[in-house]
Amino acid sequence: MTPDSETRMRQLLSSVDMPASRMSATDLVREGARIRRRRRQWLTASVAGVATLGLGAAAGLAGLPGHPGGPDPGLPQQAGASVTAAPVACAVQRLTLPKGSTAGEVTAGSPNGQYLAGVVTGKDNPGTPVLWAGARTVSIPIDGNGEAEGVNDSGVVVGEGQTADRRHYAWAYVDGKVVELPVPNGYTGAEASAINARGQVAGVLFAGDRAAAVVWQAPTATAQAKVLEAPGGAMAFGISDSGMVVGGLYDGSAAYWWDAQGLGGRLSSPAGTVGGSAYGVRGDWAYGLLKRDGKPPTGDPTASAPQSIDWNVAVVWDLRNGRAATVDDGRVQAINISGQVVVDHPDNTASIREVDGTLRALPGLAAEDTAHATTLSDDGTRAGGGSADVPASWFCAPGRGNR
Repeated sequence: MTPDSETRMRQLLSSVDMPASRMSATDLVREGARIRRRRRQWLTASVAGVATLGLGAAAGLAGLPGHPGGPDPGLPQQAGASVTAAPVACAVQRLTLPKGSTAGEVTAGSPNGQYLAGVVTGKDNPGTPVLWAGARTVSIPIDGNGEAEGVNDSGVVVGEGQTADRRHYAWAYVDGKVVELPVPNGYTGAEASAINARGQVAGVLFAGDRAAAVVWQAPTATAQAKVLEAPGGAMAFGISDSGMVVGGLYDGSAAYWWDAQGLGGRLSSPAGTVGGSAYGVRGDWAYGLLKRDGKPPTGDPTASAPQSIDWNVAVVWDLRNGRAATVDDGRVQAINISGQVVVDHPDNTASIREVDGTLRALPGLAAEDTAHATTLSDDGTRAGGGSADVPASWFCAPGRGNR
């Protein structure tokens, strides 16, 4: 994103009124961990029979000067009644588990598709981060347990760890060595969420019930740690190659973004949604999870929501104009430079969604196996995730967005 477009977007977003959130800080932390770790723990067993939001037509900046109502032609229609499966086959491949591991999943992938990273578990192993580089499977020897959260095109991996005494820390794996990222004075713990091509690392700092978004300027033990300002504290989950950071306010009231200079603002909230967070960014695109706005059918705002309703809504932002589109058939787990996304569906299947809404199915390792995808390369041909509790990768022919 250019400085001019960042300035324009800041002007647009500064005029967006954000309604009160229905996502608490606890919810945001839980959802942030779920998205970053790509767990398949859906909050509801089914959304059958529940009316969904306007299929990709929600425009977060509708009504603002220069932004009339209705979908923007530059924004991919992430969901729609006419969506059909694209006749492009994808082949699935089982990734090797390190010795002693029995399960695992991919949680991060490099934009060029050459590196995948994730976590593996076993009988006596609650979680070890792993790097898959071609035919090599490398266990990352951190102190305690943890998992990978990001990897760049140079194969540098970042993630979160927890020591035996329950201390949380952020780490980077560089040239075969693990380094702990420094924590500024006043904070006691940290997690690293993402890394860009320049080696800048986005993450979260903790101190009791406080949290702050942070960018480490390099994946080193002596890196400068820049705390990003935000009202009430925030968490950072994604960083672009230009240095733009996305995340959410700590109280759950809004998805948030910061430019390369650290100036922040709220991301737009499509009609019918509130609060939430952005969980990833690539180029001019970001994705996240917001909450449906509304009350339980009883009219009692303190009543529990019916179990048949999923109150979460996946959203994709076009950062060139600040508009947002909802995705009504699953959770967006990754986005690439072209705006293509991978979506995990409620029936435990996964797809690559093209910018025109067509789908490329990502098959399981066996006919009846589930699949969940968590990464997508910039050329749209390689994805990573898991199937039947086993880490997996997919190789696909180019989609419509890459021809």
